Amino acid sequence: MELNELRKVWLSADTGNLPGADDMVRMIRKYRRGNLVKKLGMTIIATLLSALMVFVVFSYKSVMPSTRIGETLIIMAGLLLIISNARSLGRLHRIKDNTNKEFIEYLMQVQRNRLKYYKTTQVAGLLLASFGLLLYIYEAVSANLLLLCVAYGALAAWLCVNWFVIRPRAYRRQATKLKATIDKASSINKQL
Repeated sequence: MELNELRKVWLSADTGNLPGADDMVRMIRKYRRGNLVKKLGMTIIATLLSALMVFVVFSYKSVMPSTRIGETLIIMAGLLLIISNARSLGRLHRIKDNTNKEFIEYLMQVQRNRLKYYKTTQVAGLLLASFGLLLYIYEAVSANLLLLCVAYGALAAWLCVNWFVIRPRAYRRQATKLKATIDKASSINKQL
C-alpha cells in the first residue's frame, strides 16, 4: 500500500516550476549576449574618445609641457580601458559552449576579476585620467586666478564624487547583480 501511495504522490507532483535544461542555456546566452554588447560598446566608445584625444593632441598647439603630459596621461588611460575591455571580450567569446559547471566557475572567476579590476586596473586608469585632466586644463585657466580656482574646485569636486560615490556604488550594483546570477545558475544546476 505504501508503495502505491508513494507512486501516486510521485506522479501527481507538480513539476511545472522546476527549471529545465533550457533555462540554463537561456541564462548563459542572455548573460553572454548582454555582456558582449556592453563590453563591445565600451571598447568602441573608449577607442573613439582616445582617437579624439589623439586628434586634439595634433591639432591643438599647446605652449606648456603640462598640457602635453596631461594629454599623454589621458590617452594612456583610454588605452588601458581599451585593453581591459578587449581582454574581457576575449573571455566572453570563449564561454560559448560550456557546461553548467564550467559556466558557474566562469562566473566565479568573473567575480574575482571584477574585484581585481575595481582595486587595481580601475584605480590605475582613474589616476591616469584624473592627473591627466588636472594637468591638461592648467594652460587654459592659468591666466586668470579666479577661473583657475573655480575650474580646479569644480574638477576636484567632480573627481571626489566620481572616486568616492559613483565608483563604489557602481561596483556594489554590479557585484549584487553578478551574485544573483551566480546564485540562480547554481540553483538551476543543483536541480538538474
